[in-house]
Amino acid sequence: MNTELWVKNGYVFTSEGFRFASIKIKNGIIEALYDSEIEPQKEYENNFIDACGCLVVPGFIDSHVHFNDPGRTNWEGIETGSTAAAIGGTTTIFDMPLNCSPSVTNVKSLQNKRDYLTSKSFIDYALWGGMTGNNVQNKAELAQMSEGIIAWKAFMSDSGIDDFPYVAPDQLEQAMKIAAEQNKILALHAEWQEEINSLTTFYKNQNNMNERMAFLASRPISAEEKAVSSALELAAKYDTTIHLVHISSPKVVELIQQAKKSGMNVTVETCPHYLIFDEKDFLKTGAILKCAPPLRPREEVEGLWECITNGWIDTIGSDHSPCLYSMKNTDSIWDAWGGIQGVQFTWLALLDGALKRKIPLKELLPLGTANVADRFGISENKGRIRPGLDADLVLISLDETTFVAQPSIAFRNKYSPYENRNFLLKVKKTILRGKVIYDDQTGVPEEKYGQYIQSRK
Repeated sequence: MNTELWVKNGYVFTSEGFRFASIKIKNGIIEALYDSEIEPQKEYENNFIDACGCLVVPGFIDSHVHFNDPGRTNWEGIETGSTAAAIGGTTTIFDMPLNCSPSVTNVKSLQNKRDYLTSKSFIDYALWGGMTGNNVQNKAELAQMSEGIIAWKAFMSDSGIDDFPYVAPDQLEQAMKIAAEQNKILALHAEWQEEINSLTTFYKNQNNMNERMAFLASRPISAEEKAVSSALELAAKYDTTIHLVHISSPKVVELIQQAKKSGMNVTVETCPHYLIFDEKDFLKTGAILKCAPPLRPREEVEGLWECITNGWIDTIGSDHSPCLYSMKNTDSIWDAWGGIQGVQFTWLALLDGALKRKIPLKELLPLGTANVADRFGISENKGRIRPGLDADLVLISLDETTFVAQPSIAFRNKYSPYENRNFLLKVKKTILRGKVIYDDQTGVPEEKYGQYIQSRK
């Protein structure tokens, strides 16, 4: 059987930038790039995809999703989650250790999740392991887990999930030690719980204050700054490699940038909602845009875009955190689930935002491709269009637009803050290891090609 595939006549994104080229793929691996136009030989004519001048970029790697399997499939599930991801050009995800049930905090739950996900995903996937207030003393168990996970995740504030308690300051110190001993990345949700507790108690009692404004006030940037400062101090003490997720403010990015300059091994992630929406959107829309940290003022949003152009932000993850609509449609904003459904639209929204700001796409694309692959030890296979790597590709047209109508939303629960937005580009095809897993004319095929992947670090 012929296992060759050619993608011709596209503007291919490589480490040198965009070039008009054709790509030869064999057995799911990129074999060669050609700058000259390729015409198919007769025996290969059915194995050619004409990109017709589209951008051809590496398949996006989303290092921050919650797909809720096993245990909470009614919130999302790997099948609908990976379908939505493929439609949006994502070919690899790292699934977080909480919001599934049970949370991934021991060897048994990790193996259970691996077994459950087998043959259910349309895209490749890796798994995070959880360090919590309940397991940081179990060094032997965590050592066993470390071989099967992409990295560790811990919360410095309440996670909202009973079996995933946050790590108190002394427990965080223990987590830092363990991650350093294992030479494993520790990712942190960094908000200072004590400050949040105090402010939440205060603002919940302000009966004359708009509830949505009160929620925003209860989780200020200062709570991020304090948590990040504490994490950086401990990481420096134990020489721990850390990754600070969903940072919402350039002030916090600047703190991390100073740590990088001092030689610390630290990276920073932000999310599309902090680059697209602001606090006024939350005040207008409500719980569908509730997240933690919360959305910030517009000047913070634009400041994060400046951080991207400065090269200060390393990765972007969707933090796709779905739930039943009823969990958003509550009487009080305080009771609504905090999380945004967005994996299908992450890179449509981000690339649209860059185009509108006239930011070169070559400055943005690595944050969802090469940077993620390099940081998490999968760059031997993922993250770039280069001979020898997996043929994970996305064809994107800048001559067509995408309007997000409700029926086009692929999530299990059909709502998203991106509904009714129009993006100045369109994903035409998504290719995973040489297989077309999404076509804008035919959709997602029935066969699932997703595989479990591990870090080589």
